[in-house]
Amino acid sequence: MKLLKLALVLVFSLMNIQSALANENLTPINLNTASAEQLDSLKGVGESKSTAIVQYRQQHGNFKNIEQIVLVPGIGEKIYLDNKDRIYVD
Repeated sequence: MKLLKLALVLVFSLMNIQSALANENLTPINLNTASAEQLDSLKGVGESKSTAIVQYRQQHGNFKNIEQIVLVPGIGEKIYLDNKDRIYVD
């Protein structure tokens, strides 16, 4: 009985890990064309920060490089570092 419980715990643990990995969206995001909803999928970026990125882009024009994301109010170096491999500009 203990062996069965252990086996079930292991199976459910593996299922949770697979589910978490599958839910992690790693699609590259173009800072110059992404919608607020797409930007919302970035780590540390929620609804208000994604809206701020879009508003900044509308007011200042396209980003020249990904490092410029830190110029957006509320976006700091940590958010940039957490997402630098996932964002790009064209």
